[in-house]
Amino acid sequence: MPTAISPLWIALSLVGVLAGLGVSFGFLLAWTHKKLGVYVDPLVDEVDEELPKGQCGGCGFAGCRQYAEAVATRADVAPNLCTPGGNDVARVVARLTGKAELEVAPRKVVVLCAGVRDDNCSVKHVYEGMEDCDAAALLWGGDKVCEAGCLGLGNCSRACPHDALHIDPHTKLPVVVMDKCIGCGLCVGACPRGVLALIPASAKSYIACRNTDKGAKVKKFCKAGCLACSLCVRACPSAAIRVADNLAVIDYSPCANCPAPLCLDVKCAPHVILPFPGAGGAAVGRPKPPAVNQNEPAAGA
Repeated sequence: MPTAISPLWIALSLVGVLAGLGVSFGFLLAWTHKKLGVYVDPLVDEVDEELPKGQCGGCGFAGCRQYAEAVATRADVAPNLCTPGGNDVARVVARLTGKAELEVAPRKVVVLCAGVRDDNCSVKHVYEGMEDCDAAALLWGGDKVCEAGCLGLGNCSRACPHDALHIDPHTKLPVVVMDKCIGCGLCVGACPRGVLALIPASAKSYIACRNTDKGAKVKKFCKAGCLACSLCVRACPSAAIRVADNLAVIDYSPCANCPAPLCLDVKCAPHVILPFPGAGGAAVGRPKPPAVNQNEPAAGA
């Protein structure tokens, strides 16, 4: 007659089997981690902890973690690329990575369009769809005849984490509050038309247009478009302005050192070249701005 197996013995056997499986899987996981694991430099984590985590991409990398990896492991990546972090973060990153301290060049956003529907800019149809610039752009390139113009449906203002942008209810153009703008660039990436641009805060002027059609064509549908007349090019004492693809373009390196921005004194018919309202300011005696001035400093600035 077979001997009865004690329930206690069965329980202990099961516990032993499970414990053995647990130890075996533990060793297997440890071995897998050692053989297949990816080494992470502790310096990357230290740098990442100091970054503001805005994930704006203004540094040129996909996010803060990617910039931390690059600046910690590559000698050619500067420690001052985080504009939102400013000089304080730049100094810490430089110290952690053993690189020379470099100041952050402040940047601000400007709006490269002054075309107001049915005022100085023609429309080709009435859009009544989703309040979204991407959706509007899919419908025959947007409602404006100028396919480089602002659609005014607020993708940029919704992307801004600092309430530095809003859409003017009358002009339907973005208004930048300069004192709140930290130059993160999230609004720039949110615009399907490329109407927003980051420029140095030391700039004296900027071109409020990005249409590259020939001047004769631009005049037919927009009174606020660049005509590529080259008046500003000839007036610039620093040779910082040129015309490329029927559009005036500014090189902001020499522009920042200009003692007297004479480009603002030219008789630009569409008033495309405007004084930059940020830290750089504008010279006294600048030309009368257009009816639409889409950038404004914060109240009390």
